[in-house]
Amino acid sequence: MKFSNLLLALICSIPVFGQQFTHYTETDGLVNNSVNCIAIDANQSVWLGTNKGISKFDGFEWTSDTTNLINNNVTAVFTSSTGDLWVGTDEGICVLSESIWSTHTEEDGLGDNRVSSINEDANGVIWVGEKDGLSRFDGSTWSSYSMSDGLPFGGVKYVTFDSNNELWLANNLFGLIHFNGNSFTIYDTEAGLVSNKVTSIAIDQDDTKWIGTSQGISVLDANNQVLAQHTMMLLLPEPDTLNPVVDIKMDSQGNVWTGIYVDYLVTVGGVAAWNGSLWSEFSNEEVLVGPVVRALAIDGNDNVWVATSSGLTKMSGVSLSVSPISASSNLELYPNPTRNVINFKEHVKGSISIFSPLGHLVLKQATEKGLNQIYVEDLSDGIYFLKSDNGATQKLIIKHD
Repeated sequence: MKFSNLLLALICSIPVFGQQFTHYTETDGLVNNSVNCIAIDANQSVWLGTNKGISKFDGFEWTSDTTNLINNNVTAVFTSSTGDLWVGTDEGICVLSESIWSTHTEEDGLGDNRVSSINEDANGVIWVGEKDGLSRFDGSTWSSYSMSDGLPFGGVKYVTFDSNNELWLANNLFGLIHFNGNSFTIYDTEAGLVSNKVTSIAIDQDDTKWIGTSQGISVLDANNQVLAQHTMMLLLPEPDTLNPVVDIKMDSQGNVWTGIYVDYLVTVGGVAAWNGSLWSEFSNEEVLVGPVVRALAIDGNDNVWVATSSGLTKMSGVSLSVSPISASSNLELYPNPTRNVINFKEHVKGSISIFSPLGHLVLKQATEKGLNQIYVEDLSDGIYFLKSDNGATQKLIIKHD
C-alpha cells in the first residue's frame, strides 16, 4: 500500500476503535477512477470494472487489463465457482479462464450484447441480465428470454437467486420479477413495492428479500408479503427525501448495506447500513472517496468495498451500534426512555429530526438560538432515532406507561 493510502486510512478512521476507510485511485494502480462494478473471487482478490478496462487488487499489488476486452467500458464483472472471470460490456461478454480469453456475443447466442448483470445459480449455470432480456449459459449452449416469453419490457438490471434456486430479477420499469424456470411473475407497486424502478436485490437465507428501488427499499418475506419500507436511509437535502438505491449487499452478520446516489439539482450519495434496528450513515467526504456510489461488494472478512466515479473505498472494522459520523458528535439526551419530553445536555443548534425505525420523519423542530428540549407526547410508544444537522444521531425510546 502506498504511503498516501496509509495516511488516508489514518485520517479517515472514525473515532470508534478499529474502523478504517481506505481510498484507492489511479495513483495507486487502479486503471481508471470511474469504477462501475465489483467482484471478489475465492482468493479474496477484488476485481473492478471501470470505464477503461478491468483492475485486480490482491491486497498488495494491482494488475490491469485494457487490451483483451471486446470493449473497455465494463458494465458487469463476476467470478464463477470454477474461478473464471466474466466481464460484461455493451458489446458482449469476455471470459478469462485459465489465462485464456474468450468472447460471447449475440452471434454466439447471447440474447443482447448490452450486459447489466452476471450471476451463477446453484447448478453452475450462468445467467446474464441484459438491457433487452435475459440469457443463460449451461457451459456449452446459450439460450435467451425476451418479451415473447413473458419478460417485461426494459430488460433485466440485476439477477439473483432464492433458496430454491429460482431467479429474482430487477426491472427498471415494471418492478420485481420472479422466474421459476417456466413463467415470469411480476411484483410492482400494487403488490406493495415502494417503486416499480427496481435496481438491486439481496436475499437472505430465510428468503427475505430486500428490494432496492429508485425511491428506497421494500422488504418482502418468504411469501412475498411486504414486511417493511425503508425510504430515508440517508438524509438528503430537499427535495430529495427518498433514497435512490444503486446496490444492496448483506454481510456475514446479517447487516444490510446499501449504496445510494441521487443526481437531481445536487450530487449526493453514500452508503447506509441496517443492523436490524437502526440505519448508520456513511456519506462524509473523508469516509468515501466520492459521492457517486455505483456498486458494493463484501469480502470474506466483512470489509465493504464501495465503487464510485472517483475511485474505490474499502471500509474495514465498521461498527453499526451508532451512526458512524455521529460517534464524534455530542447529542446527549435524557431521560431515555422518556414519557413526554427529552432534554439535551447542551443546546443543539439548527434542527433536530426524529425518525421511526423505518426511516420515516415523524417530528422536526428547529431554532436559531438552539434547542434544549423537545416534547414528544404525541408520538406512540416505540424506538426512534434523532438526528441533528451536523450528523449526530442518538437512539430514543418512548414509553408513556
